[in-house]
Amino acid sequence: MKKLRIIIIIPAIILVALLSGCIKINISTGIDADFTAFLSYHIELDVSDVDSRYHGSLSRALNEIGWHYQEELNFIADLNIETAPFLLTMTRRLQNNTFEQAYNSLEFLLTNEDMTPFMIVDMAIQAAERHNMYILNASTDIPHIMSLSNAEDLSPALREQLDLALKTGEGEITITMPAGDLVNSTHQINTQSNQTVMIVPLSYTEQTAFELTGTVNLLRDGTIGGSLEEIIEDQYRLRNIVFIASIAISGLLLIIILIIFLKRKRTEDA
Repeated sequence: MKKLRIIIIIPAIILVALLSGCIKINISTGIDADFTAFLSYHIELDVSDVDSRYHGSLSRALNEIGWHYQEELNFIADLNIETAPFLLTMTRRLQNNTFEQAYNSLEFLLTNEDMTPFMIVDMAIQAAERHNMYILNASTDIPHIMSLSNAEDLSPALREQLDLALKTGEGEITITMPAGDLVNSTHQINTQSNQTVMIVPLSYTEQTAFELTGTVNLLRDGTIGGSLEEIIEDQYRLRNIVFIASIAISGLLLIIILIIFLKRKRTEDA
């Protein structure tokens, strides 16, 4: 059983629920065009209807969460409690030189029990010279996570209030990968600036799961091609360069041979 130290969810939901606020949690993860793997949490607390006496408790809870992720897990935390809603964003990025390295870094982020938002993660990659095929399947279960917290010890009245907050909570999981071909997913995807983006609604009352598979096409220098047409064009340019270089080298050799022949001819005539 995973440790499930997902303190980003449990304290915030319980506090906001008990104080009659509204919570929105967005989780972003994936690989950008520069082969940087990332995992980011964005928490938004609507405190407009919360008694100002409790704002201090909420801000301290968010500050504690941000401090833990920044000091213990090497995230960069940004907390804004000056105006409503209260906002906390925490992001960790791992830079890489290739898509294969980036995918391994992403797997580390999504399977590390101290920082992952998912209970089950299934990832695999098949690396080739000009393309990388990948699968990414994951799921989270907030009701189960809540059952592992101390929420069960709340009084019936507070537990009812917490259940109501879970039913009205909002959020989503955004998965971003370099655009490629043969992309299949369990949710709608779109392509933005050579990136494949899939947005999964985050459920607070049942399991949230998704599957994403695809092929990332790579140019000869290892950068993302984006389409098979670009790879073909890249190969065509390379063949032209090789052809021109071959002609140039052959011509140079012929000139050298001709010079040697003429020198020998002159020597023999002399």
